[in-house]
Amino acid sequence: MMLPKIGQTIRLDLADDWEENRDQTLKSRVADLRDDIAVIELPISEKTGRMAPLQAGTQCNVWYIGEDGSRYEFRTSVIGRQNENIPVLYMSLPQKEAVKRNQRRDYLRIHTSVEIAVRLEDSIRQYHFLARTIDLSGGGLSFTCEESYRLMEKDKLMIWLSLPNKAGQIMHAYGEGEVVRVKPPGEKGKHQWVSVKFTHIGETDRAKVVRACYERQLEMRKKGVLE
Repeated sequence: MMLPKIGQTIRLDLADDWEENRDQTLKSRVADLRDDIAVIELPISEKTGRMAPLQAGTQCNVWYIGEDGSRYEFRTSVIGRQNENIPVLYMSLPQKEAVKRNQRRDYLRIHTSVEIAVRLEDSIRQYHFLARTIDLSGGGLSFTCEESYRLMEKDKLMIWLSLPNKAGQIMHAYGEGEVVRVKPPGEKGKHQWVSVKFTHIGETDRAKVVRACYERQLEMRKKGVLE
């Protein structure tokens, strides 16, 4: 199983006897890893936006999204704090076999523009065109195209994706999807918006899509676009 990495955003769910901590979700980031200890930034409450300086012994469930788009989680406790330079907490790490991996049902969706080729084949509409995505995830995508392509909900599409990676190379992936929504253009001459969910995509191709989303998220975070 996959332990968190340096720079990984993690969330801590608390459920102790203190009213102020009950059912809270805190957000933090892994600053360093030392053997079986994770050094994390002081967590911030997603509910209040306030810093939560947890005490040693605090029990919590930690979860995060791995590079494959899966959610990983484990139970742990805070074992100490350091106040020099940047205040951090020390959190014990479990053995890898104690980390649980949940089925990938919700995928990281990221706003990104990648080139796709789309094909629709039926008795009347024989469409084959190029488009660019608006957003992308391991579960589907949205793209814009000319209104002359009369796409409708439930249409079955074949989609080829050109996915750039951080090394500057292009990865190719293929998936089949179903149109779940078509939003007409706001004014004449503009493009329509089409949302698609993948109905069939090989795990290797899905992994390429998830990886491209993950790398795009890191790139945007480095540029300060994401927190």
